[in-house]
Amino acid sequence: MRRFILLFITATLLASASSLSLAQTPSDPSKTGEVMSAPPGTLSTLALPSSTVTNSRVGSGDLVRVTVFGQPDLSAEVGVNDKGMLTLPLIGALDVNGMTTSEISARVADALRQGQYLLKPEVSVEVVQLRSQMVSVLGEVSRPGRYPIPGHLSVLELLATAGGLTVQADQTVTLLRRKSNPGTTESDTRIPIQLGETSTTERGPLDVELTNGDVVYVNKKKLFYIHGEVNRPGGYPMEQDMNVMRAISLGGGMTQRASQRRIYINRETPDHSVQEMKAKLTDPVQPGDVVYVNESLF
Repeated sequence: MRRFILLFITATLLASASSLSLAQTPSDPSKTGEVMSAPPGTLSTLALPSSTVTNSRVGSGDLVRVTVFGQPDLSAEVGVNDKGMLTLPLIGALDVNGMTTSEISARVADALRQGQYLLKPEVSVEVVQLRSQMVSVLGEVSRPGRYPIPGHLSVLELLATAGGLTVQADQTVTLLRRKSNPGTTESDTRIPIQLGETSTTERGPLDVELTNGDVVYVNKKKLFYIHGEVNRPGGYPMEQDMNVMRAISLGGGMTQRASQRRIYINRETPDHSVQEMKAKLTDPVQPGDVVYVNESLF
């Protein structure tokens, strides 16, 4: 009987320890570094931790934490005013607009040394809230909106931060870069980026570094339509080098009543009228086209 009680207590303690261990396992992918799962057809990417804001450029509206090690009275959490100035105890106002956090650290340490407040000051500066360097991502992403630039941010990293692509996303992304001098006749720049483009010799388009004010737009899939004597009529996403034969294949192939000689493409013209063209299997299909397969006359 005593042996049975000891076995029961031991089993209970092991179960409790196991449940505690499971409860204490971190589930935040930004802490574990695990790959975030995404619906089929979306972009699966590594979650970015909340502490990614390192060595960022600081500007008006940002909130920074200045830590002077061993000197809590000289440490402070302060904001950058609209003139790009940072005001600190003993030092006063410093112009930090456009400077990185490491450059601000060196400047604060130098000011404390020159003011003979500390002989060898050790200073750390980190961004608490980044508001001056922002980019936007719109269109077919899970979480569209405005995001801060944490030091360096590429197009691919921005798409990851926005939760990846939706199932309706096209393989084309447009980067809109605002003109650098608003008072001039310089126009905004549109940079089309094809997902999956890579280069072994130089930086790929998805690695383009974003700057303040950039807008990344993920386009919706372009469709074509196939109707008539096919097994699965409807709308289908465009593919590269799409032709009538491929369109019919995506539509489940022709029915027994179909005529290969009576295939037509209805295409919208620039003046918004519809043009009907007799088509061969090798003819190209464009976005918005309606491919119609007629039945055989005999």
